Amino acid sequence: MRRELAVAVALCGLAAVSPVALAADGGASSGPRVTMFGDSIADSLEYVPEARQLLGNGLDLRLELTPCRRLVSPGCAYQGTHPESVLDIVQASPLAALGNIVVVDVGYNEPANNYETAMAQVATALVTLGVEHVLWVTMREQTENYREINDIIRARARRWPQLQIVDWEAASRGQDWFNPDGLHLNANGAIGLAKLLRPYILAACGSDCQAASPPAAQLPKNVRSPLLHGTPLVGRLLTCLRGSWTGTRPIVFSYRWLRSGTVIAGAFGSSRRLRAADGKHLVACRVWAANAAGATPATARALRVRAAG
Repeated sequence: MRRELAVAVALCGLAAVSPVALAADGGASSGPRVTMFGDSIADSLEYVPEARQLLGNGLDLRLELTPCRRLVSPGCAYQGTHPESVLDIVQASPLAALGNIVVVDVGYNEPANNYETAMAQVATALVTLGVEHVLWVTMREQTENYREINDIIRARARRWPQLQIVDWEAASRGQDWFNPDGLHLNANGAIGLAKLLRPYILAACGSDCQAASPPAAQLPKNVRSPLLHGTPLVGRLLTCLRGSWTGTRPIVFSYRWLRSGTVIAGAFGSSRRLRAADGKHLVACRVWAANAAGATPATARALRVRAAG
């Protein structure tokens, strides 16, 4: 516990900032609202204009980034203050203030033995509010505590269809993106984090983000249609095979399920267990492919679902 406390205090070394919603040029934006929560690691985005522009281009980006932030409990002490927790901000915000996409990059000031409960509280609050996509960023595994937190993040994401992991640990491994502590980001690290997050955000917001990118990259293009795999029978599992795509990499994929041409609320995963409500209807999946240029959809041929028995 003493070692974890020392790490938590060490992570409070950057100046706190107020939350702000920015366009790519630093002015107000009327694009889709996206909120990002972070501690002093993600806080580097505030100080690197190129990173902020890359992440926020065409979006109404609300940055809730401050040193010492925690998920549920008040943050560690910094300059005489304790930052609000993620949960406190979520519970005080209407859906319009957060948007349908929320990024959470918080955990460096948390003990692993409390993280699963805190993560569940935040995820429950977001989903209850109506947030459709929660992008949860893994930790740099510089300590055993952070490795344990990453195990919790990966396990929890399998239980929540609205949750998607953004694997910062894997993406940042071997990169020269860090200050001497191996955690806090230099300018290249802030840009690297923005580049990693950007396609996940575009994939999550789908058609709302088709125009939210610079034209330099090539849009994803579907060259072999998505395909439904499985038996279209109530109670059975259908899997959406995404097909083949071209375009500038990386490409991030997300899924929507449709019943008789209408999007099914809350149905986002690559697989769907068919329910009684699906019986006698045509069910299909729509794949959204997103990269730095924007997002492109492709829809599988629908299958008519048979009732069980």
